[in-house]
Amino acid sequence: MKSYVALYRQYRPQKFSEVAGQKVIVQTLKNTLLRNQVGHAYLFSGPRGTGKTSIAKIFGKAVNCLNMPQDDACGECDVCKGLQSGSIGDIIEIDAASNSRVEDIRELISNANFSPSVCKYKVYILDEVHMLSQSAFNALLKTLEEPPKHVIFILATTEVHKIPATIISRCQRFDFRNIEVKDIVAKLNEIIEEENIKIDEDAVVAIAENAEGALRDALSLLDQVISYTDDHITIEDVHKVAGSVSSVVLGKMVEAILDKDTNEVMTILEALIDEGKEITKIVIDLTMALRDILRTKVTEIKDPRYEKIANRIPLDIIYSYLDLLNTLQQDIKFTNQKRVYVELALVKMMNSKELDIINYGADIKELKRQVLEINDKLESGTFKVEEVKQTKKPLVTTAEIEEILNNGNNAKRTFIQSEWLKNLASVGDGLEKTAEMLVKASIVAGSDRELVLTVDDLELAHDLYSANVRRQALRLIRQIDKQIKNYYVILENDWEKILNIFTDQWKSGCKKPVLPKIDLKIYEYEKEKEESKIVSKAAEYFGEDKIIIKE
Repeated sequence: MKSYVALYRQYRPQKFSEVAGQKVIVQTLKNTLLRNQVGHAYLFSGPRGTGKTSIAKIFGKAVNCLNMPQDDACGECDVCKGLQSGSIGDIIEIDAASNSRVEDIRELISNANFSPSVCKYKVYILDEVHMLSQSAFNALLKTLEEPPKHVIFILATTEVHKIPATIISRCQRFDFRNIEVKDIVAKLNEIIEEENIKIDEDAVVAIAENAEGALRDALSLLDQVISYTDDHITIEDVHKVAGSVSSVVLGKMVEAILDKDTNEVMTILEALIDEGKEITKIVIDLTMALRDILRTKVTEIKDPRYEKIANRIPLDIIYSYLDLLNTLQQDIKFTNQKRVYVELALVKMMNSKELDIINYGADIKELKRQVLEINDKLESGTFKVEEVKQTKKPLVTTAEIEEILNNGNNAKRTFIQSEWLKNLASVGDGLEKTAEMLVKASIVAGSDRELVLTVDDLELAHDLYSANVRRQALRLIRQIDKQIKNYYVILENDWEKILNIFTDQWKSGCKKPVLPKIDLKIYEYEKEKEESKIVSKAAEYFGEDKIIIKE
């Protein structure tokens, strides 16, 4: 019966083209091979499971490939096949943790003087080299500086700060980074397809996120999940095996904290601990959830799992929560009573003076907005919104102004403003009266196709909304910018209120501010009033005795 081989061993990359992530390091080593500029000593440092030993072995195979120079091992020649199968022993991997004495290094140096058995180079890979003793480093120093021509040293470590500077300075150093989630997901999908594994897409992402940048950890976790499930792998299976917390549970916990529902928060924590989740992992996952909520709130990258929560939580509260959790992570490192510290931190997240001050500030802003809205309705005599809707139709609303502000084109507005008076100073074709009206208006905002104008007179605002004046006004405006299709006119004091509300929301981190309903006091005239205005104008020009109104 064929013995099982773990996925991370089975799918260890054999060529540079199979390596996930580490693009800069791979490209640098490829160029080294192509140009035949192979160094005598390399230092690979970085987190576990990021490909240090794998790339070291690929590089050792590539420098000895019979088809050099090229940017990768061919995998077909006798040397490549021999090194891969282990029948050629010219790539020597040494665990420095178990060979840390000075005697072990002296033996290595003695063996290094012998020529390779088959290959061009004898490659020594010293894994976890930071575990060598100081005497062992000293013994290695001279050989590392001037090794035999047939020897290449590759030192690999997760703790580069423990290596003496004299060793580091004699090596070409490559710093490996955590592999990005998307690269881990791509590699996992390759293996899943090859192995014909049935797994949900969100479960693959969960495995990649739990790996924290280490592909080997991701493959080990996939191995565990396969063993745990009978057939189809779901995200719940991943959370159970990894000990991580699902986004649904994290979302419920954050909402309970926002609602200051202490019983619900403690019930969720109790359930997670009963399921065997580690306290440290719960804290880390809660921190990452708040990070995702923050990113959803302040960037264009939206996480659908937390969008609803992001809409109801102020930025200052998120910052405060993250500070508390950061302090908590430090505290639980040095105590055996981790659960007590977590419970205290969660209670503090719901009840602290700092959070009360933040909440009071948010409440005051909301009350201020409501008072402004009520005040506007009182001033205009339209406190009952239902009556306004029944009797009058507004010519402009805050929703239309909000749309223009959120899609603003400041460069266009500035250009039109600079050309405004110059173009309106000399007009003909019977447009003089309209031009006079426009001169009294100010351009305060604009998008690609619409403008917002302000005036200080309600009558003038109504005139600029009349059909004939609007046609003529747009004709004049298009002489400056042909793309403008429409404009809105509001009173100057209303614009100041709108601008203050919009600016306050923008400064608080809201990238798409929402304006409250404000009565802008500009409505369509009722038919009778419009008729009486026409009659009065006719009487002014022709005399009242000449006017006859026929039904």
